Amino acid sequence: MKISTAIAGAAGVVGIAGLLLYSGRASASSSPPGGAPPLGGDTPPPGGDTPPPVGELAPLPTAADVSGNLTKWGETPTDLRPLFVLMEETSKIAGSARIFAVIASRESKFDVAAHNGDGEHEAAERAASRRAYDNNKGRNPALRHGEAAADFGSGGLFGALAPYFLWTGVLELKSKAPLLNAPPELMFQPRAAAFAACVYLQRLLAHYRIDDHADIKAGWASPSLLTGDRSAKTYLDVRARFLADAQALGVDLRDPTTIPIKLSASAWPGVSAVFSKLVGALPQELG
Repeated sequence: MKISTAIAGAAGVVGIAGLLLYSGRASASSSPPGGAPPLGGDTPPPGGDTPPPVGELAPLPTAADVSGNLTKWGETPTDLRPLFVLMEETSKIAGSARIFAVIASRESKFDVAAHNGDGEHEAAERAASRRAYDNNKGRNPALRHGEAAADFGSGGLFGALAPYFLWTGVLELKSKAPLLNAPPELMFQPRAAAFAACVYLQRLLAHYRIDDHADIKAGWASPSLLTGDRSAKTYLDVRARFLADAQALGVDLRDPTTIPIKLSASAWPGVSAVFSKLVGALPQELG
C-alpha cells in the first residue's frame, strides 16, 4: 500500500509518493553529482505537463558518511543501509532506520525507480494521485507540475503518491516548501524520497497515536487507519503484513540495541534542516 492519504494539520495538508532515470541503485551510488543521466525525458507523462530535464542529486551516502551500525540488517541491500542510517541520524528519530528499510521492502522492493501508475493495469494508482491533487490543491501551495503529479500515481523507495510527495513540508514552510517546483520524477532520486519519508514519519509520530512499530505502517497506508476502528480488518491486515515483512527481511523489531520499543520525533530538527542534510540543494530551475 502506498502513502495514499495526506496528514491534515492546522496549517494545511502534508504529503508524503520510458524516462531517463536511475536504472538501479548502483548508478545512484557510484555516479558523482551531475554525472548520471538527468531526470525527465522525451516521453511526456500523462496529463501533458512535460517536466524539464533535471540534474541528479548527490549519490547515495556510504558507510563513511554515517556513524550508525551497519550490521544487524538482515537482507537489507548493503548499498542502501547508509541511506537509511542517514535518515535516522538526520531526523533524530532513533531506531527509524530499520523501520524505513522494512517499509521500503514492501513499497518498492528496494527499487529506487519503482513506479506504480505507469502500467496498463495501474489505473487505480493514477486515480488515487488524481484524487489527492484535486482534493487538496485548493488549500496547498501551487505545484509547478501539478497536472503531471495528479496523473502520475506513486513511486520511489517509499511508495509516495506524487502530489503529496511534492507538497512535503508545507505544514512547516508553506509556500517555501522545497519540492513545489519539482517534477514528480524527482521521487526516483533516493535522497529526495528519503527526505519525504522522514517528514511523513515525523508527522505520524507527532500527530497520531502510534502504539508500536506496526502502527507506523498502518499510518503509512492511511492515517485514517489510526483514527478508526483498530479491530478493523484493513488495519489488522496492514500490521500483519509489516510484521511479516520484517521477519522476511531479517530485521528484529524487538532488538532494543537497534530499535527502541517506541519511536519518538521529539528531537525533530525541522523540515529545512532535514532537507539540507539529505538533499542539499535542488538544481536552480527547481528552486
